[in-house]
Amino acid sequence: MTRSMLHRSALGALLAFGFSAGVAHAAYPERPVTVVVAFAPGGMTDTVTRLLTGELSKKLGQTFVVENKPGAAGQVGTEYVARQKNDGYTLLVSATGHVIGPAVNPKVRYDPVKDFEPLGILARSPNLVLVNPEVPAKTIPEFLAWAKAQPSVPYSSAGFGGSTHLGGEWLKLITGIPLEHIPYKGAAPGTQAVIAGEVPVAIQDATSAASFIRSGHVRAIGLASAAPSKQFPDLQNFSDAGAPGLDVYTWLGFYAPAGTDSAIVQKLNQATSEIMNSPEMVERLAQSNSDVPGPMTPEQVREFVANEAAKWHKVVKDANIQVE
Repeated sequence: MTRSMLHRSALGALLAFGFSAGVAHAAYPERPVTVVVAFAPGGMTDTVTRLLTGELSKKLGQTFVVENKPGAAGQVGTEYVARQKNDGYTLLVSATGHVIGPAVNPKVRYDPVKDFEPLGILARSPNLVLVNPEVPAKTIPEFLAWAKAQPSVPYSSAGFGGSTHLGGEWLKLITGIPLEHIPYKGAAPGTQAVIAGEVPVAIQDATSAASFIRSGHVRAIGLASAAPSKQFPDLQNFSDAGAPGLDVYTWLGFYAPAGTDSAIVQKLNQATSEIMNSPEMVERLAQSNSDVPGPMTPEQVREFVANEAAKWHKVVKDANIQVE
């Protein structure tokens, strides 16, 4: 075979491979897709993911199955997905702890930026300071005065290393109140602990806590996020009433393992953006006290995640958070 014939043969093989790969990616997904939720059922991460997967199933013509893998503020599920095949059939939805985990624990076996392909930021929700109705405080100044008078104030979170945990430590750092962290496996069990009187205080995202606030099972003292909330117009921000600089909110990220083909990433990013920014979804999220940050490309999502990682690394360092 001549050199020119070999060249044509090799070129034809490459073109055939490229055509075949393109067809395969265009057909994605060809079988059910597992979306791992790194938290227990019932919290914000689980609720929003189920809304998304239902719509992805309709839009992309395949079943998107939710699988909950809670533990260590999302680290268990996150490490699991980081080790899966990067073919687009095992995806991850996690919360703010995705970027906090590696900052608080050097043994965490994933890098929040390098080990994942970003698909979207699904939702944001302000974090709230909640109390059992038996706690006498009803305002931020009353809460701070009450807390400072206690020898210890146990507070529940959705787990060690998440924004609900770090929010409490940041609040403690700024105000000096004797908060003592009690981690739970998710927002729902953490809030139930306050209702049951196991702990007097919780820091939770507004989406997970909304129904408990409306029912009167817990009382919202104030917003841990710096921005005002349309859903809680009567609540003060702690940053304006005794904890300057405090800005804690929960956000949900959607990811594929690193190395997932860019065509699959783009397809999932576009579909997710269309779903989450649809008027119907925006309204549903508003009813759950969260919002959508707007359309973002994979590159913009990656930049957001990197900036959040840097922000929380500083908080962990300043608050001297230690691995439990």
